[in-house]
Amino acid sequence: MSKVEIYFTAVVVFSLFAFLAHQYIFSIYEVEYRISSRVLYLHSDAKIVIEAVPINSFGFRAPFRNSDTKFSLVEGNDLIEIVENNYEKGKLIIQSKNIPGVAIIRVKSKYSLLPTEFEIKIIPNLAWL
Repeated sequence: MSKVEIYFTAVVVFSLFAFLAHQYIFSIYEVEYRISSRVLYLHSDAKIVIEAVPINSFGFRAPFRNSDTKFSLVEGNDLIEIVENNYEKGKLIIQSKNIPGVAIIRVKSKYSLLPTEFEIKIIPNLAWL
């Protein structure tokens, strides 16, 4: 084989690998929502983290990618306080305002077709009473 054939073969193999890596490893196929708990206690240390995780075709987190996610409070605006709302990374941290009840959070990602709703129960912690 001549040098030209070797270089051409190397370029074709590298291009094929780059294309397949982009399609199967780096592309987002779905978004998985991870929530630390569905119950929020009234004391000030309790926090809930909702995170949108972009998933590739192999079912793992897509490397070097973020899922732009919009979080909105549907119900319970007076019950919870937003500590951090990071749209670019798809992360929401909330804590209670010391009022028991139920809050509903709607989550919509750039890569999802329909929004997802999470119902969070805010209850008193009996150990703190």
